[in-house]
Amino acid sequence: MKKRKVLFWFFLSFCILMVLSSCRQRVVYHNMQSVEDEKWDKELEKVFDVPVYDTLALHELYIDIRNTTDYDYSNLYLFLDIEFPDGLVIRDTIECILAHRDGRWKGRGFGRIRSHRFLFRDDVWFPEQGTYYFRVTHGMRYDTLTGISDVGLRIERK
Repeated sequence: MKKRKVLFWFFLSFCILMVLSSCRQRVVYHNMQSVEDEKWDKELEKVFDVPVYDTLALHELYIDIRNTTDYDYSNLYLFLDIEFPDGLVIRDTIECILAHRDGRWKGRGFGRIRSHRFLFRDDVWFPEQGTYYFRVTHGMRYDTLTGISDVGLRIERK
């Protein structure tokens, strides 16, 4: 009987330890920045300073967008400049599809706000430690976009 009790407590402790160790936090960085008056000027950069310590793990990079139903377009083009700690800068162009072809909004939410998350890079590793600067500007044809309320960056460990 005593042996069973010890075995039970050992098994229970093992299960608790496995559950706790599997709950590793995947989110490395997440920040949302609001757009004043929901009017995003072409010259206004959203800058995210990301400290990186882990140069071995793979990551997924996401752009988060919140738009209102006042946004006039079905998509949003973004320019993303990534500045490495050594000063190297690379640029990406990202197209975010915000609405279906029939005009219904994609994303989550109800009322006038919709939230979207776009995976733009998978299996990314950071080659050096330090601060990386992610700068996001819109790449639409018009200088000011009405209806974009927030822009965010999310980095998750794979």
